[in-house]
Amino acid sequence: MLIVAERINATRKSVREALQRKDEAFFIQEAKKQEAAGAHFIDVNAGTEASQEIENLPWLVELIQDEVGIPLSLDSANDQALARALRVYRKKEVMINSFTAEEERIKAILPLAKDYNALVVGLAMGEGGIPQTVEDRIKLVDKLVEAVDRYKIGRDKLFVDPLVVPIGTDHYQGKVFLETVKAVKEKYDEVQTICGLSNISYGMPNRRLLNRTFLVLALGYGLDASIIDPLDQEMMSSIYAASALLGYDEFCMNYLSAYRSGKLGS
Repeated sequence: MLIVAERINATRKSVREALQRKDEAFFIQEAKKQEAAGAHFIDVNAGTEASQEIENLPWLVELIQDEVGIPLSLDSANDQALARALRVYRKKEVMINSFTAEEERIKAILPLAKDYNALVVGLAMGEGGIPQTVEDRIKLVDKLVEAVDRYKIGRDKLFVDPLVVPIGTDHYQGKVFLETVKAVKEKYDEVQTICGLSNISYGMPNRRLLNRTFLVLALGYGLDASIIDPLDQEMMSSIYAASALLGYDEFCMNYLSAYRSGKLGS
């Protein structure tokens, strides 16, 4: 599973405050810790106010990119902030997170993804918000795929996010998400799937238990990537174990390597 590390996100109070004081050491340490924990991409979200994001996102990219060996995921719905950040980005691989099935968002984000040969996250969401059924989400996935085809972006560059809705508001939504992942994989074998996992447990007690259990289930349904906190050792241990058990880990090498390096805990 591809791990996109979620901790550098301005919705977190500590990150927002560090951005305000331009605390370089804070962000470098966060990026390095997440890489060491096993992340494949560092998600960078500077989304406070739009005017500040245009300045803060390229600042963060400039600061972090050479401090880690892994690529960045630029997390913004602001095409101006993304454009500025991409201009200062020097690594070969980059992910853009994200666009929706709305034509306005497609026209704003996909030209950037095309120009920079980026991986791009597409949300199964349209003008009416997040659909409640698998069938309606797949209709929006169809639009996402049509959009990347129109812009001549390879389908293998598209990561579809079927969107996680808290089970505390609708107890069927965990199953809806899982079935949508399965349907995407069956219909579009080149397209990959991703999610921001922790929404599933919002408002519930013992959120970490729900999160890691849901992630193991999602792996079984074919989820390719997840935006998570890689410093959550129990979550990461579950990923290594589930990947080995599902046959995704050739000769169990990743599991064994994680065990030898102490990443599986006691």
